[in-house]
Amino acid sequence: MSEERIHPYTHLLLRLPSGAPRVVRLVPDVTISLGKFGSFPSNALLYRPYNLTFDILDPPAAGLRLVSAEEVTRDILGGGEDAEAEGTGHYDLEIVGADSEEDGGEMMRTNKETIDDPLSQKLSWVEIEQLKKQGTGSGRDLIQRLLESHTAIHQKTPFALQKYTLRKTRKFLRRFTVLPLTVASLASYLLDTKEPIKILEMRNETIAVMLSLANVHYGGRYLVIDESGGLLVSAIAERLGLLEHMPSESELFKEEDNARKPCPDTPLPSANTITLIHPNEQPNLSLLKYFSYDTNNPTTSHPLHTHLRTLNWLQLVEPNDDSSLEKPNEIPAETLVTLKGGKRAAYWRKHRRWEKTSRIVAEAQKGGFDGLLIAAFMDLKGILRHTVPLLKGSAQIVAYSQSRESVIELADCYSATRKAEWINEGKEVADDEYGVGDPTIVLAPTIHETRVRKWQVLPGRTHPVMTARGGAEGVVFTGTRVLPVEGKVEARGRFRGQKRRRDDGGDSDDEEAGAGGRGGAMPTSPCKRVKMEV
Repeated sequence: MSEERIHPYTHLLLRLPSGAPRVVRLVPDVTISLGKFGSFPSNALLYRPYNLTFDILDPPAAGLRLVSAEEVTRDILGGGEDAEAEGTGHYDLEIVGADSEEDGGEMMRTNKETIDDPLSQKLSWVEIEQLKKQGTGSGRDLIQRLLESHTAIHQKTPFALQKYTLRKTRKFLRRFTVLPLTVASLASYLLDTKEPIKILEMRNETIAVMLSLANVHYGGRYLVIDESGGLLVSAIAERLGLLEHMPSESELFKEEDNARKPCPDTPLPSANTITLIHPNEQPNLSLLKYFSYDTNNPTTSHPLHTHLRTLNWLQLVEPNDDSSLEKPNEIPAETLVTLKGGKRAAYWRKHRRWEKTSRIVAEAQKGGFDGLLIAAFMDLKGILRHTVPLLKGSAQIVAYSQSRESVIELADCYSATRKAEWINEGKEVADDEYGVGDPTIVLAPTIHETRVRKWQVLPGRTHPVMTARGGAEGVVFTGTRVLPVEGKVEARGRFRGQKRRRDDGGDSDDEEAGAGGRGGAMPTSPCKRVKMEV
């Protein structure tokens, strides 16, 4: 992010001690509640740097306490300040090879004969709740009481003690870390916490591979079909530098009445743009609200206001059938002056909306896009039929699908066999059968599986993590847009064979070789002639 400090009216990602993320919008002069971890005033985070850890103070005090990095490490590894100074506050691998009892040393404890008994913890649930209400130093005192009241704590190994302490810390410590909300963190949050089907179960690695294969870079023009709520559009906008915006109070609360004024036409940029095609009357870009942009009430100062264009499929395929592209009736200036303010404002709004929509549709039909990115529930063949001709030469085509079958079927439509059928059997027959249009304009169709699996890597116990989340594998189709050849291509020039001379440079041999090169018998090699003479 361009700003390294927390500004008001921005969305933050709070990482709780349990590891669960929480997305909040920082509105000044309100109280932010984190459930069982407590609440704190939002003003305590204003204009502070990101990536800091805070403790929530116990009531009646209201506020936050900044936690140093040394204290965070000590709480994770276990032990107090003395243990940290002595180096015994965490599990040390060097004690594995400690001296045995025969050498006079103390043998390392193991949990081989340890029996976990729930009665080992003397504090009851009622007593724990009372301690939480009394205030326990942001949970640290409660964790210390739990360790002291455990009767079998001395039987635990250093590693088991660290695990037990860390588990209680994640449950009772009232602490959180403030992180910036990026597209990657938002994708992980939606995939693990919310409904992943709304974002087509796209993972971070899938989005990264799509942006890389599509060669998304600053200054390009990209055609996008996004049905993931705006996640793919957000990733492209972040790569193009269009998410850098800090909302102000005047933009959020002061509504300027510009409807009565005939605003001049805003020039649409010709580069670094995103053109979104959607199937509904309005696009579904609800996830852009996390980056201070609302499509229903857009902010004019946001870069996406001019660099993001939207149109539906009807406007692209059959623009004459769309009523929004019909030019409104012109009202003379003399008559317009006599109208009331509300009718005059409605007339200018309708006229500006028609002009903007007409320009967007005209530019989309003109084509020349640098890339095509697709993440949709729709049939991929029908999408590519109308969008591939809008790309310029060497533009990349990247399409994501939850299932492998649809991508394999799409790749088969652009195979060498289908291209031969298109050329030999006739374009109309092949077009009606496969429905992708001209298959010769897409080169090198390729299928990628992008899911990254987590592995447990331990000596003798290396295997994929058994508790990993299931869902879609993440299959991506890629291809390159090529321009069909026009006219007939012929090779020009005259081929001349290279004369081979013998070492002695005889004229007869040169003439024989020349005659052979011009249509006579092919000359023999010098080595073969030497063998024949011998």
